[in-house]
Amino acid sequence: MKTITKSIITISALSLLLAGCGDAKKDAKSENKVSTIEEIQKVNGKPARVVKAATVKLTDVRAFSGTIEGSQQTKATAKLSDPIAKINVRVGSKVKKDQVLAEFVFTGDNSGYQQAKAALELTEKTLARMKEVQAKGGVSQQSIDQQETQLNVAKMQLEAARRATLVIAPSSGTITEVKFKVGEVPGVGGAMFTIANLDKVILKLNVTSSEIGFFKKGAKATIELNGEKLVGEVSLIPLAADPITRFFPVEVTFKNKGQKLLPGMYLTTKIDAREVTGVTVPVEAIVYSNGVNSVWIVDNEGKAKRKIVQLGVQTKTDIQIKDGLNEGDVVMVEGQNRMNDGDKVLIVE
Repeated sequence: MKTITKSIITISALSLLLAGCGDAKKDAKSENKVSTIEEIQKVNGKPARVVKAATVKLTDVRAFSGTIEGSQQTKATAKLSDPIAKINVRVGSKVKKDQVLAEFVFTGDNSGYQQAKAALELTEKTLARMKEVQAKGGVSQQSIDQQETQLNVAKMQLEAARRATLVIAPSSGTITEVKFKVGEVPGVGGAMFTIANLDKVILKLNVTSSEIGFFKKGAKATIELNGEKLVGEVSLIPLAADPITRFFPVEVTFKNKGQKLLPGMYLTTKIDAREVTGVTVPVEAIVYSNGVNSVWIVDNEGKAKRKIVQLGVQTKTDIQIKDGLNEGDVVMVEGQNRMNDGDKVLIVE
């Protein structure tokens, strides 16, 4: 924001003028000159520093907090409700798809694996007897073929039952959660491990209906972590709120070089919500009193005038004036708190 270069008098000159008040008081009786600061300001004006209101593009930056999750996050679940015999990984382990993460202990003769194993053994014995009988002409080839088919099915069922005793990684990534210990019994379908891709992470935000309008897909987002600024972007804006929480689950994606962002971290991000162009002044120009925002301008006659304004987007240094001010208006940024409507203004640098 450029300050007005035209100056009626510099601050240093004004200081000399005010410092001279003491001498003016001494000579007041003999020379009948003004002798108080109020009288001097009435003649020369109250000092104020000013700028011109200008049309500027501002970025509306909003802060939101949420929890980090790994991208492409998956769960490895239990297919049995038996005790865990072995766990092969821990939090932080890198795993490949189909890698065995854990194994179960069998309990009782009714486990699916034992039943499948017994069925396979019975099918193998039956086929062997049928082939002996076939050699004597007692069994047709068709019956043999059918039994061999049943044998293949039994083998597949045993393999499926064997895999059910194992917890398999559904995807490659990093183990971010291990929910059970050896000896514990998870329920069927219970999530035992969380696997995430940590090359990219997602910051999940719960956004209210009054805030969702600030988001735009692809908008820049930043996180400051241990003095380092990490840059990401808004990657998902849902079309509907969660029916239970009533929040909109917005997602912000960050590249995670060095894996500094870890699942479970609760962090604040600053979102470049929108850009607006409008009449703008420094934030120090705003005077708030009795629930009303206003600025003080210098009119064409060099006098102070208070104008009520409607505020818009604000940055650290500037603020948009949506209504009440025009481009080019001379706005006070220092000294306005001492002004009254109609006061003569002494513009200083």
